[in-house]
Amino acid sequence: MSASTTKALSLAIVAAVWAAISHLAKVKFELWPVYVGLACFVGAGGGMSGLQKSATSTVSGVVWALIYVALANALDPGRPGIMSALALGVAVFGMVYQTRFHPLLGYTTGAIAGAATILGLKIGVATLTAGIKAAVPLLIGCALGIVAERIAEMLGKMRVVPAMSNR
Repeated sequence: MSASTTKALSLAIVAAVWAAISHLAKVKFELWPVYVGLACFVGAGGGMSGLQKSATSTVSGVVWALIYVALANALDPGRPGIMSALALGVAVFGMVYQTRFHPLLGYTTGAIAGAATILGLKIGVATLTAGIKAAVPLLIGCALGIVAERIAEMLGKMRVVPAMSNR
């Protein structure tokens, strides 16, 4: 089996299994942020390094988005205007600038995806509960990336037909 086939199959397996778990167990988190976290893991290059980068960056994006929500509510209460747009600019600046402070915060794509998750969940008040609602599924998705890699390793070692073992 080729590397791209094992990667595709392993990601499909974890995506389908998580969807089944999510639906059957009636998990209290939205399903789509899990796949955003998984995408960030893949985009960060996978492995333990990818797990660390995707986890820290997506959670940092959640924090920056909560800062944005708090600023927007304070500066433009009721209806978003120019001040909330400026607050969003400040948050995006922070997501990019944080790279200077630690290499694990250098995966800007993950930070933006984490912030977008807050916006996608339509979180209008910056609270710890809101942060958890976004961060936990993102982190589950990042962890599923490691599971998918382990499955791919197992699939790569499988030999279905002995005559195919030299391919």
